[in-house]
Amino acid sequence: MRRPALPSPTGFLGGRLDLTLTRSALSLDLRRTAWGPPVPLAELPLAGDMPIRPDMLAAALATTLAPILADGRAAGLPLTVTLGDDLVRLFMVAPPGNARGLGDIRAVTALRFQRLYGDDPSAWRLTFDGAVDRPFLACAMPQALHGALLDLARTHRLALTALTPRFVTAWNAERRRLDGAWLGVAQDGGITLGCVDVPPGGGAAGLMAVHRLTLPAGAEARWLRDQLRAVALRHGLADPATLKLVGRPLPGLAAPPAGTPTLAWRTPAPRPTAAQAFAYLFGWGRRAG
Repeated sequence: MRRPALPSPTGFLGGRLDLTLTRSALSLDLRRTAWGPPVPLAELPLAGDMPIRPDMLAAALATTLAPILADGRAAGLPLTVTLGDDLVRLFMVAPPGNARGLGDIRAVTALRFQRLYGDDPSAWRLTFDGAVDRPFLACAMPQALHGALLDLARTHRLALTALTPRFVTAWNAERRRLDGAWLGVAQDGGITLGCVDVPPGGGAAGLMAVHRLTLPAGAEARWLRDQLRAVALRHGLADPATLKLVGRPLPGLAAPPAGTPTLAWRTPAPRPTAAQAFAYLFGWGRRAG
């Protein structure tokens, strides 16, 4: 595969490398300017039907990207990483009434993770957009995968500046424009739902639940409408009147069928998301080189 030449980082202000990693694929793009079009550098399909194996993902990162980055011309460039929602665990945490600070928030997040998944929190990197007075979003990613990404940045002297799940990237871009709609992020045969609720007195809608739907073969709009109602019932929310879908168009879900007036569809155009409120998994990272 012919790969584009990497210019010196001093030759373009605001350039960066964008790495996208999901259960089924890995891709690396170069952006010569902050808002410029991506230049593909690498793309590799992965075994999407296998369980998550951080060691396999680490090996794929090293094998695929080392030949591209080995000459050192990318040294010093920022590296942003977008993780597929199938590689992380997104969940909501409701802080107890006696929570007083970061230590309490961290403890209740770990306890919530254990109760939901039954896994040892020490094998996972837990991060969150915490608060003591409202439910908040938390994310868990395998420590081994996090370590592999740090090693990649350190080995090639890159500045790992953002490490963000795909849902979080979309939520940051769209949350102020939802107007009470739920957010649906489509990726790799599934949709991650951001279930929102509008306060009784009005105001901005808040994220109340995150739910992952696996799309069966032949999924269509009526099926999705039924799933949304089931998810709303499960989380004690009102049925959503609107679902705002982002991501690649999905066959069968492009428009509502006749007889479903309660569900409208808005598929926003892709927009740059360089400014991420939850960058580096809810906190800016340090240079890894």
